[in-house]
Amino acid sequence: MGHNKRTLHEKARALTQLELGMSVIRVAADLKVSRQAIYNLNHVAAPLPSGAIPKRKVRSGAVRKTSIRTDNILKREVMSDPAVTASTLKKKHPDLLKHVAIRTIQHRLQKDLSLPTRRAAMKPLLTEAMKKKRINFCKKYQHWTSDDWKKVFRNRLLPA
Repeated sequence: MGHNKRTLHEKARALTQLELGMSVIRVAADLKVSRQAIYNLNHVAAPLPSGAIPKRKVRSGAVRKTSIRTDNILKREVMSDPAVTASTLKKKHPDLLKHVAIRTIQHRLQKDLSLPTRRAAMKPLLTEAMKKKRINFCKKYQHWTSDDWKKVFRNRLLPA
């Protein structure tokens, strides 16, 4: 059970055992938690009506900037276009992401939605000389049949 790991089911089980008259030590041993955890649970549950389970305390931390609905919209956008960037998403949805940082959008996509990050491969562009060579090659062999190309392929496979 441990700190911050007690589920409602485990809390209910511990409180039921205490109501049935089991000692705190036995309940703690049964649930594999410290006695202090059981004492604290019993103390918090004392003012509540019988059978009620205490809820988790509200923890500190910043409030989420995006809702589940917004996260789903972001996921749909990325699934339809994997090359889209976080800044593009922010520009595309100014009403939803007005007060959200680009880094927050990246975190939502990577951490919460488990979408992989990718970077486009860097490759050189074709120069004018390369383009001319390709066109000349195509014009030179445009009349060739598939049988002619098979001969070239066969000659490449056979040792010289």
